[in-house]
This record gives sequence, C-alpha cells and structure tokens, in this order.
Amino acid sequence: MRNIVGQTPRGNDFFKRNHIIKKIYRRLEAGNHLFLSAPRRAGKTSIMRYLEDNPREGHAFVYINTEDVNDSEEFFRLVAEKLLSSKAVEKMTKAAESSKNVFKQFTENISKIKVWSFEVELNKTEAPKYKDELETLMRKLDTEDFKIIIMLDEFPVTIENIKSEHGEEQAVSFMHANRRIRQEAKRGIQFIYTGSIGLPVIAKRLKATATLNDLNVLEIPPLSILEATRFSQQIFDNYKVEYLPGVIGYMLEKLDWLMPFFIQLVIQKMIDEFDETGSILSKKSVDIAFVKSGTHRSNLYFDNYLSRLDKTLPEKEAKNAKHILKEVAVTGEIHVDTFDGMEGSKNILEMLELDGYLTSDGKNYRFSSPILGAWWKKHVS
Repeated sequence: MRNIVGQTPRGNDFFKRNHIIKKIYRRLEAGNHLFLSAPRRAGKTSIMRYLEDNPREGHAFVYINTEDVNDSEEFFRLVAEKLLSSKAVEKMTKAAESSKNVFKQFTENISKIKVWSFEVELNKTEAPKYKDELETLMRKLDTEDFKIIIMLDEFPVTIENIKSEHGEEQAVSFMHANRRIRQEAKRGIQFIYTGSIGLPVIAKRLKATATLNDLNVLEIPPLSILEATRFSQQIFDNYKVEYLPGVIGYMLEKLDWLMPFFIQLVIQKMIDEFDETGSILSKKSVDIAFVKSGTHRSNLYFDNYLSRLDKTLPEKEAKNAKHILKEVAVTGEIHVDTFDGMEGSKNILEMLELDGYLTSDGKNYRFSSPILGAWWKKHVS
C-alpha cells in the first residue's frame, strides 16, 4: 500500500475498514438515505470511492462532488447529468427491465431542458426544471433487485454557497427540495451525503433541522489502535522501511487522534529520513517527524483548516472561531466554560468539534490533532 498524503487513495492503496462498509450496506438495504458524519481528513471520500469502484451485486454508486455549486438548479443539473453519464444507468437497465422506459423518458426530458434553456433567452418562456425531473424519476423508478446510490460529497458546503449567493431563504428551500426528492423516492435510488463541515450545525443555524430528520447518520470514527498499527505496517512494508520494535506504537501514542491523514503525514516524514540516512527508524525519528509535520512545509495541508472558517462561517463567527483556536493553541487546553460570554460560542464550539479542530473531555478543550495544534500555534497564533 502506497503512502498517499492529501489525495484520495483508491484500489490497492485504499485501507479497507470492513465494519464501516458493512454498516453502510446494512443501512442501504434497509432503505435508508445516509449522512456520513466525520471531520475532514477522516477518509470519507476514500470510502465512497471504494464503494463506487467495488459495488456489491445489485448496487451501483455514483460519486458527485458539489463543493463548487452555488445555485439550487445548478446542483440538480449536475446530479442529473452525472447520473446519466455514469455506468450505473446502463447496469440498472440491464438488471431491471422496468427501468428502461423510465430512464429513456428522463433522458429525453433532460435533453429538452437544455434546448428550452436556450429558448428562454429568446422567448422569455419558463423552462422546466432539473429538480422537477429528478422528483419524477424518484417517483417512477421502483426496482427491487437493483439500486443506484448517489453519493454527494461536500453537500454542506453547497448549502453554505447557496446561502452566501442567494440568501438563507433559498438555502432552506434547497434543503427542503432535497428532502422532498428523498421522500418521493421509491426503491430504485438512494442518497449518501457527506462533507467536511457539519451538516447538523448548518441546519441548526438555518433553523432547518426538519429537513434532515429522514437521514440515517453513520459516524466514521478514527482508526482503532489495531487498525492504525496494521495501516502503518502495510505502508512501511511497501517501502521496505526498517524500524525498531515499539516505533509504531510510540508514533500512534503521540498522534493520539488516529485519523489516516495525520498518520500518513508523519509516516511520510519518517520514510524521507530513512531514504536520506539509511538508518533504522527509532523513537527519535518519530519525534523529528512530528516537528517537521508542523512546519511551514505543511501549509499546503493545513491552510485549508484556516481558510474554511471564512468560507463556511459568517464574518463575526469566523473571527470568534479563530480567537478560540488561537487561545487553545497557545495554552494547550482551555476550560469548557472559558468562552461562555462570547456571542454564538456554543454553536461555534460545536462546529469546531464536529469538524475535527477541537476535542473535549467534558472539562477542557484541546486540539484533536497535536500536529494541527502545533502548526496553528506557530503559523496562525
């Protein structure tokens, strides 16, 4: 298994977590639409790509990243076109005869929308909507033996984009439209939503939690010690790296928060040292790798944690979130009541926890990742 840092591992580079894959299929087979809940760098996209590349019999997965979408109708256009251009439709029409005419009509209607969109410019007539065609597809597509699962990555960012571009009312309307499509769905199509910011936090801020109450939430936890050990061993073995007994355990203890990305980042620095010196890796190698992981050379990986605050929070909340993170970075940990007097602190802290910046033991907040905390202290504070 290659050590892929920052990109989405696929194929033999994907570390399969069977218990999570089983949970996803069990929920899908019960007819649920899912929300995969996990902070960024937890491997959500990798899991979705694995499902897409390795579907079980009777399933086809379509992955769509909607991070750059800032308009409701553009979102539904993207979903419709990605669905029709995927192999999933061909697989379903072969497996379920009844779906052929449904998809034939859907394809024709989508093509007409494109033509009508041009006529709108000339004749000022109102074109049919992609959203309406998707709703119709959901009502008509009823297949027992084959399912298409549409996986929508960065869906919460899309909501924030629509809010910023068109206002809160349009963002809430968009969330209701998605819920209505899910409610209309028969057995043919299901949805998996995920993203690197907390969907429940956004819904609460928009007073739209009712738009999510039909979703089955599945949390993606950090790797267990056993998983993280096996994960690390497979990477080191792939590069024929020699290390002393206890090195992996020491590395994982220092990491504390066993998200794949942070493990891979430290391992990358350790492999670099092995290549440069040819020396067997020791606990000192781990310490050196930690220091290097928190330097400016990691800005490429961590700058997004900072910029995402401005992108996903109102200006005042983003400023307060940065203040909170600065205080935690400088002090190492801070009491949970410290920011009670700050406006909106409860929602901000909830978001920072859900998105993987901070963790709490009930008494104090600290950075979830010691490496991210060290980087924040040095380059942001």
